[in-house]
Amino acid sequence: MKTIKSKVTVLLIVCLVFIGVLHVLYYHYIFSLQGKIELIQKFDDFRDNILEMRRYEKNFIYFKDIESLNKTIFYLFKIEDFSRELSKDVQRVIGDDKFMEFQGDLKAYKTILDEDMNRVKTDKGELNVEMIRTKGKKMVDFANELIMTKRQRIQKDIHRIMIIPLIFIVSFIVFMILILQLISKGILKPVALMQKATEEAAKGTFRPIVYESQREDEVIHLIETFNDMAKQLETKQEQLLQSRKMASIGTFTSGIAHELNNPLNNISLTAESLMEDFTEMTKEEASEMMMEILAQADRASQVVKNLLEFSRTERPVLLELSINDVLDRTIKLIKNQIMVTGIQLKRENSKNLPPIKGRGQDLQQVFINILLNSIQAMKDLSGENIITIRTGPGPDGYIRIDFSDTGIGIKPEDMKYIFDPFYTTKPVGRGTGLGLSLVYGIIRTHGGYIEVKSEIVKGTTFSIYLPIYHDCEKETDHAA
Repeated sequence: MKTIKSKVTVLLIVCLVFIGVLHVLYYHYIFSLQGKIELIQKFDDFRDNILEMRRYEKNFIYFKDIESLNKTIFYLFKIEDFSRELSKDVQRVIGDDKFMEFQGDLKAYKTILDEDMNRVKTDKGELNVEMIRTKGKKMVDFANELIMTKRQRIQKDIHRIMIIPLIFIVSFIVFMILILQLISKGILKPVALMQKATEEAAKGTFRPIVYESQREDEVIHLIETFNDMAKQLETKQEQLLQSRKMASIGTFTSGIAHELNNPLNNISLTAESLMEDFTEMTKEEASEMMMEILAQADRASQVVKNLLEFSRTERPVLLELSINDVLDRTIKLIKNQIMVTGIQLKRENSKNLPPIKGRGQDLQQVFINILLNSIQAMKDLSGENIITIRTGPGPDGYIRIDFSDTGIGIKPEDMKYIFDPFYTTKPVGRGTGLGLSLVYGIIRTHGGYIEVKSEIVKGTTFSIYLPIYHDCEKETDHAA
């Protein structure tokens, strides 16, 4: 019984069988009660016959009326017929011993009545009044006890019949609770987790669903399938991120070329001057020019080093980072692209910010994507165009990084879609719609979140919040 369908089916079958048994018991008690009511009516007739017999018995004793005696004998025969007809029922209700005692009393009563009848006919002797009254009273008591016992049994049967609907209601409630528990634990809870995971996946965060269960059913299989898909999508996202890095490099190639061209020109000019004037230079002058060549070569080497560091594939390990250092490395890559477009870059760094835990290259990709969007938003604008980067403390447990520009802004109707994959407001061929989707996914992977505020013509501000790397996490990392 592994599937939810089989569990629900078994519960339904058990419930139907239980309801069927209750209905059978209910009708059994109803028909049994009907028979017992008919039987107690016979017992009432039986007692009425004894009471009638005793009524005529009194007339006979007091008035020695032969007609009353005949009536007494008539009812006596009826009582004997009833006792034979209902003997099994009477024994089942009141027991064999009491029934045999009643039979003895009935026989003795009949014998005494016969003797008294002879005495009346012959007019010899006194009637045995005391004995006949004693036996008559015992028969009345027997009939009353018989009826009372039967009524008590009927009362118990009525209680049982009344309990059956209550049992049905309770069993139905229990069945519904079991069904709801099965639905809640087996379906609703994992489905809620899947809904949350799919919403995150739609935003670019591919986290596996953590759901521990000993069961093996359709929902568990679906979660396992989703987790496999999430792993594959995460791998694809890594590949996509790497391709975006390459695309970003292509976007600011002109800035990189300018960054490399300056030191190379300086090296070339210094080397030519050294070759032309070497014979006329002092040793100190020649040494100074060589040191300049080395400095410019080191400058060019640093540009290439930064570029290689950004473009290489990084192992998925989160390290302790300074957010200002990550921003410094990012700006070194893109500052010439900003300068070429005539945009001013302003920095407002908060000192002594606590470290974060993250992947430096991924965060560089986030910052570059946002900066490139700002550059493109101001590229065709006249006047003073400014990008401002601010760092500082955020809400409790977070640091905040703001990227503000004075670009064209984002339309209100586009705001809710900007982080959706493949959504872009740029002309065909100038945007894939993946840049901000990757930004959102990377920030979520780092445990942070991102907010956007924008006004048409005035500009846009992206605010990134990243969790602080606490000392307890450091101790855990060292222990691991």
